Amino acid sequence: MARPWRIQYTNAIYHIISRGVAQGEVFYADGDYHRFLEYLEKASEKFRLEIFAFVLMGNHYHLFLRTREANLSKAMQWVQTSYSIYFNRKYRRSGHLFQGRFKSILVGEDSYWRGLSFYIHLNPVRAGIVKELEEYTWSSYHDYVKTKKIHPWLFCEGILEGLGKDENKSRAEYRKLIREKSGQEKKFLDEVKYGLILGSEEFVGWVQKKFINRLSARDAELPQKKMVGDDGIVEKVLDEVARYFEVERSQLLQRKRRVPQRARDVCIYLLKEHSGLDNKKIGVVFGVSLSAVTKASLRISERMKTERRLKQEIDQILYSIFKV
Repeated sequence: MARPWRIQYTNAIYHIISRGVAQGEVFYADGDYHRFLEYLEKASEKFRLEIFAFVLMGNHYHLFLRTREANLSKAMQWVQTSYSIYFNRKYRRSGHLFQGRFKSILVGEDSYWRGLSFYIHLNPVRAGIVKELEEYTWSSYHDYVKTKKIHPWLFCEGILEGLGKDENKSRAEYRKLIREKSGQEKKFLDEVKYGLILGSEEFVGWVQKKFINRLSARDAELPQKKMVGDDGIVEKVLDEVARYFEVERSQLLQRKRRVPQRARDVCIYLLKEHSGLDNKKIGVVFGVSLSAVTKASLRISERMKTERRLKQEIDQILYSIFKV
């Protein structure tokens, strides 16, 4: 199945969901939750994100945010890779932590924003983890209803604005409204169109015309460089792998027997596992088939299970690429 398009533009608003591999836990201890939030804070500065709301559950998380630049993939890639490296090192594990690509729903008019924040904050109650929202620590709900924000970088004002005559009344009104919506908030997602867009018919039509139709029409006609569409990640991976393994960068792109197979496979593995690129685009970069991309990535995955040095090398390259 083809990966969904990632629609990105200046001031776009998204609902982000990402889950652990095979529904596995991605947060074990309080320190894990704290560390993930630290990466969110750094990302809000590094990538100019406005984060409206979040909830961190044991095996997944939800975010509600706006990108001031067209850089959602780059920002989320940085967050998830940074946290995965931390988590894998702490618990001495290897491989994927998050299941595939994160899901993003494009959000339209602000009339949808408050309902989306309710849906996100009510996750722990809906999952039966707590009976009252106040009992759950790892969400932005407390930033909305307490007299002072816990996370200074959170932009809850964008949702609270207009609920009351002053800040305290707005917070009290939010608490009242979310209690009234509890148990009904899931219906809110019935309005998501095509599993991709939440907004009015006008907004859905605008997205369809401006992005989806255009992407569909030109996808097969893009020249190689544009087809890769990688936000610079290909260049970074090639540069870092070439430097680390002390080989010429041009060698990594050659299909010859004497080409350093290990370094080339590492490039393919990093792009497959830690970028938003699919096998087709990675294949274009290296001039190989989709199955060759899969096989190269699997070779590295299997070797990492038994070769501790290789895992350390890949972690080091990732640190250099993402500046964790």
